[in-house]
Amino acid sequence: MKTILVPTDFSENAENALYYAIDIAKRLNAKIILLHAYQSNYTNPYIPLDYIVEENKHLAISSEKQLKEESLKIKQVGGVEYECLSIEDSPVEATINTIKEKEIDLVVMGTKGESNFLNTIFGSNTAKIIEKASCPVIAVPEEALYNDIKKITYATSYKESDIYVLEKIVDLAKLFNAQVNVLHIYENSHSQDEEKKEMKKFMDEVNKNILYSNMSFQLLEGEDVEDALENYLDNNSTSILVMSTHHRNYIDKIFGKSITKQMSYHTNVPLMAFHHTNESAVKLI
Repeated sequence: MKTILVPTDFSENAENALYYAIDIAKRLNAKIILLHAYQSNYTNPYIPLDYIVEENKHLAISSEKQLKEESLKIKQVGGVEYECLSIEDSPVEATINTIKEKEIDLVVMGTKGESNFLNTIFGSNTAKIIEKASCPVIAVPEEALYNDIKKITYATSYKESDIYVLEKIVDLAKLFNAQVNVLHIYENSHSQDEEKKEMKKFMDEVNKNILYSNMSFQLLEGEDVEDALENYLDNNSTSILVMSTHHRNYIDKIFGKSITKQMSYHTNVPLMAFHHTNESAVKLI
């Protein structure tokens, strides 16, 4: 992991996410790219073009000035290489394009909970970036205060891609000497004995491929997976929740239920999202 992208709108929430990125970058000897996207909101065709051009110049100057001030937080820590990018575009498009152009390995960004109906359907900028990004994304909620990463919880559904994700999680955990807890939640209509057998098979598969002494496995029963997961986070100390998601088509995005997307709104624990393809999402057991 060589390059970490931190999109910012200069809010306190974005600043909190920056501190996560700085600590990870320092331990990885990685570079931080601090990105701010700006654009004018003029849609009235009767506004003079000269006025819009002048306004864009003002936005560009303001963006660069604020980025310079924000980058002082990285400079003050010391030992972390960084670059500032000011781009005229929407936050989502600027982030996704930068991921491709700069070959970003990880995105760390702040997220603010959205509760109204439209945002629940179409998603916040964070949820859209999680969905479109080709690299892992850590979404840091506004109420999550930065501390050392001591415990990483991975919510597994026993997919083939989970082994790859757990390898990456262990790489991160080693930097902090953190515990990795592999959690599977099943509905209470399922047989507990069968669930234990499936977990044992998955645990054996993980231990065969990954060597890490500070790893635990846990089964959790609940009527609803999302509710059970939120309840777990409320009652258990975990530094980061990791989930695997996949690209969804438009119909599925609106009418399907994306647990990863919902959790990016509601939890106060940072969420790290990985992508898997449909081919790698087959069950291992």
